[in-house]
Amino acid sequence: MIRLRYSIALTLGVLGLGTVAFASSPELPTEAQARAAQACRDQGVRAPSPAWELCLSHATRAYEWGEEGLAKQLAHAAGDARENCLEQGLSPNSAGYRACLGREVDARSQLLILGDDQSGVNVAEQHDKQQ
Repeated sequence: MIRLRYSIALTLGVLGLGTVAFASSPELPTEAQARAAQACRDQGVRAPSPAWELCLSHATRAYEWGEEGLAKQLAHAAGDARENCLEQGLSPNSAGYRACLGREVDARSQLLILGDDQSGVNVAEQHDKQQ
């Protein structure tokens, strides 16, 4: 009898938690995330994909820093990286493709974050100093 009560209580608890989790609305994206998502889509990067995650994370951070030009350049870099890795014949679902994307986006983002030709300012360091 005790096992039956325990099983019923456990089942009701799990169902209750599942209902609450299912009924709760998903978190709305921030303005920076929404703008980054649009920039990534503009460069041909679509969700869900490894390129999407990289593009979204890099571009969102740039928008959070107030660097709209950098965000668009990072989204463009993610789109280029996607194309380059596909042109190498890598399957989009392979570990090699994800590694290629990571290398390409990291290399391009390091160059972009160092600053543009006009200012030479490292926006990552500038942002960290402001905080």
